[in-house]
Amino acid sequence: MEEYSEKQLSILKVAEQLFADQGFHGTSVRDIAQVADVNIAMISYYFGSKDKLLETIFRYRMEASKKFIHELVENDTMEPLEKINSLIDRFVNKMLGEQYFQCIISREQLNRQQTPVRELIWELKREMLGLMQPIVTHAQEAGIFPKDIDVEMLMITLFGTIHQVIPAQRIIRSNDSLKEMNEEEYTEYLKKRVSIHLKKLFKAILTHEF
Repeated sequence: MEEYSEKQLSILKVAEQLFADQGFHGTSVRDIAQVADVNIAMISYYFGSKDKLLETIFRYRMEASKKFIHELVENDTMEPLEKINSLIDRFVNKMLGEQYFQCIISREQLNRQQTPVRELIWELKREMLGLMQPIVTHAQEAGIFPKDIDVEMLMITLFGTIHQVIPAQRIIRSNDSLKEMNEEEYTEYLKKRVSIHLKKLFKAILTHEF
């Protein structure tokens, strides 16, 4: 995994937030430099261009997940459903903990203008699917999971559910019992609630135990 300096990570964090709030085309390198309190030349030195900066954000966010899933696939001590549950926990924690990044993904997928990461988004999703597929396939071959599982739809369900929870938080938090929670308490509550829901749903699909 590539290592980044504290200054590079600071720039990436600022750029990520601005891209999420203003869109890729609506954010200039000057905007990023001003908020990050660095000069434009430094951003150019570290990342080359705004396009490369956005690509770096994607690669930085996804590298740890790819490593985690590779290790999960190779793990011989966990049952298949345990692996799936671990995968759910991983992505719930990651996506709800990186909401600016998820906003960028949602925005760029819907953006009709060409961006440098449009294909990268789908490349990463295909890679995630290719990593999850062996977990399900090996369990099917062992007779643990049924043969009629649509893995593509499982992945869409996983990512789609979490993506939709992010903009729905205002509705979710309108419940009186949640209004008194601070941000950290609420985020942990939300992660737990989403994780439990997805695990129940996936168990029903993967084992036919409704």
